[in-house]
Amino acid sequence: MQFTTVSAKVFGDESPDVQIPAMVREVGQESEAYIPAIDATYTFDRNNLSVVNNFLNSAWTEGTKEGLQLIGPTGSGKTSLIEQVCARLNVPVVSVTAHERMEVPELISSIVAFEGSTMTVDGPLTMAIRNGWPFVLNESDLLESGTATGLNDIIERGFLVIPSTNELVRAAQGFAFIATSNTGGAGDDLGAYVGTKVQNLAFRDRFLKVVVDYMDEPTELKLLERKFPSTSVQVLKGFIAVANMIREGFKAGTGLDVTMSTRTLVRWVRLTGQFAGIERRGHQPIHYAMDLALANGTSAAVSESLHSMIQQHIGVDRFVTANTGD
Repeated sequence: MQFTTVSAKVFGDESPDVQIPAMVREVGQESEAYIPAIDATYTFDRNNLSVVNNFLNSAWTEGTKEGLQLIGPTGSGKTSLIEQVCARLNVPVVSVTAHERMEVPELISSIVAFEGSTMTVDGPLTMAIRNGWPFVLNESDLLESGTATGLNDIIERGFLVIPSTNELVRAAQGFAFIATSNTGGAGDDLGAYVGTKVQNLAFRDRFLKVVVDYMDEPTELKLLERKFPSTSVQVLKGFIAVANMIREGFKAGTGLDVTMSTRTLVRWVRLTGQFAGIERRGHQPIHYAMDLALANGTSAAVSESLHSMIQQHIGVDRFVTANTGD
């Protein structure tokens, strides 16, 4: 990969007009397909943006020595933070989602049939190391602790060995190991994240740790205003008030088994507009959209709680009351 510089203004007008490191976009090359698409409406948390930029810059200039772990509730924007930083810096990203049966070898390589014989194909982690791209392991706390520990040397020393060929692959300039998780590997006290595991302390010790929480109200309002410019600010604030009440209930372990991510909030607002005509059939659009965006699939009690929050904060009943006249 070749490096260049871009203005920090790529992260928003509030950023200073100074040059920061970035990668050269290689048009038509394989690397271009791995560069995330820019979401022009994305709003950065300035502190987290600074940490991610400094981490990537350190990986580019000094090589990989430790990983970066983004910790936060479902849908708080952990993966999108990395993707939107890399999108603006023209950085390819290799991203995979962990599961409890995942093993380190499948991240390194696989053997496939080819023209009557077999050949070794790079796995996603080897691809990232060989090319000097960030590797993102989403939901890392779903891994078995022994599997996660098997990544320690790769994270700290920046090389791996392909088992079938004994090839030693050293990290090219630009490689960085990034993990996301809901629990940070410390266990799930609320019981909300089924399948997560307590991770070995040696694995957890390999990372810088950043908490990525839901946006604060002014930031989230700014995002919604960009996406829905024709919707009044007061209406958007009502949506956010309900979303925050759901989030607080989820975090407190009050019985809500769902939360409202920013992407679900955006979906709810969008669907409310799309189904404005449903009122003619006796449904209030904002409640109908809540069912489609989140409530369907929850228990009856949770669904009722979600609709009660809409009534409490926005003052709209679930069903349209017929006007019978005199």
